[in-house]
Amino acid sequence: MSEMNGQLSEQPLAELIREISAKSLGGRLSLEHDRVKVVTYFDNGNFLYAAANVRTLRLREYIKKSGLVSEPDLARFNQALPDFELPKQLTAQKLLTANAADQLQTRQVTDVLRMALVWTDGTWRLESRSRLNEQLNLKLDLDSLLLDASRRLPADFVASRFRNPAEVIAPVAEPAISDKLLPAEVYLLSRLDQPMPLSELVALTGLGETETLRLVYSLALTGLLRRELWKSAQAPEKPAPEPAPLTPEHEPEDEPQDIETFLEKIRTATSYYDVLGVTGAVSAQSLKDLYYQLARRYHPDRFRKAEPEVLRRIESAFARITQAYETLRDDRLRATYDAKLQARKKAERIAESSVKVTTPAKPVAEGRTEPAISAAERAESQYKEGLTALELGERKAALGLFASAASAVPKEARYRASYGQLLAANENTRRVAETELLAAIKLDPTNAEYRVTLAELYKQLGLKLRAKGEAERALEIDPNNRKARDLLEALK
Repeated sequence: MSEMNGQLSEQPLAELIREISAKSLGGRLSLEHDRVKVVTYFDNGNFLYAAANVRTLRLREYIKKSGLVSEPDLARFNQALPDFELPKQLTAQKLLTANAADQLQTRQVTDVLRMALVWTDGTWRLESRSRLNEQLNLKLDLDSLLLDASRRLPADFVASRFRNPAEVIAPVAEPAISDKLLPAEVYLLSRLDQPMPLSELVALTGLGETETLRLVYSLALTGLLRRELWKSAQAPEKPAPEPAPLTPEHEPEDEPQDIETFLEKIRTATSYYDVLGVTGAVSAQSLKDLYYQLARRYHPDRFRKAEPEVLRRIESAFARITQAYETLRDDRLRATYDAKLQARKKAERIAESSVKVTTPAKPVAEGRTEPAISAAERAESQYKEGLTALELGERKAALGLFASAASAVPKEARYRASYGQLLAANENTRRVAETELLAAIKLDPTNAEYRVTLAELYKQLGLKLRAKGEAERALEIDPNNRKARDLLEALK
């Protein structure tokens, strides 16, 4: 299809960018909102360039503000020159270096996108035959822009992007956790260790529906988790018929009478074993036989004539069945999954034994109660779960739990220090680690271990004088601290 168009209320720019990237599309994407126009270009799914008809977002204005080219020199060039042509002429006459031109264009295009990414009304048009023939060297951090925009969108608009509480949300193999993620985003990633319906994820996080939907939306936009039901801007093609092994001709076509029982069983399953109704001793052949039995009975193709809502629930349930089967039939994946289950159970046992809610339940409606648990109690539970996860080698889970605890109760030094210590292990998050460790030391200045951890971080960053200073302060607090002594020796 050479042209597509629609409303930004249905497909905002962030979702269009995601779809263009996922489908390796190209061409010119034009947007209009309250007489403001933005044009963007893509090639094979990759973002190339953006410009707007707003004077303050023209490259000439950025060059003026930079002071790199004098106004008389700049005035020699035609005002009508396209933004991508102006820097070429300036560099050709040695009025601007190529590197400076690239930096100014990157800043300009970033600001254009930052404006358009929060538009929730207006129109868009994608013309695949219109191409950009210019070679540009922009170094945009597109994922950071998408994250920032999704955090600034109205909560009700974000909520409108999720129409089905049974939609399956799935983790990706190795999400790239960086210092650009908020603690709550890291926390959600740590809790999502298997595909699950959105409604279950909301209940699992304990963050509330509005906050969880925003986190899922942000992380899914940047590919850190997978959504099942993105709304597509491209008209769907007629699907090709699927192979028939799962629905042999002799299978009766009547709808199973126990479909609601089946859906409820899958919805409430807490593990892949529960999903398939098997124990840990099940063999690969038995799993295969069971999977094909379930497929013959509950494959979504058998329910195409069902109500749309029922069909969506069946599709979500069968996606979870398939994920369970694919994991448990592979010995390596099953072993990894079993280890995660054991870690989760141990963390739950420790949390239950260490955090007892003594506040009586408060009524919320006639005939219903809900336990009153404070943010401090929840944070303490998450912190202890994090310690357990760390003992079991589940560093990603521990990072998310420490992040959530530190965010909920920022004045608790233990939370900040543990979060900072894990952040220090990743080269990309060491500067954030410094912030957390400094906060922990400010809250508990007589803790020698916090200062040793900070000293080790400074050593990793190549800041030897700072490292030495923190190690010496640790020894002043605790003259017998062996780690501080060893560190000072290594810094000589």
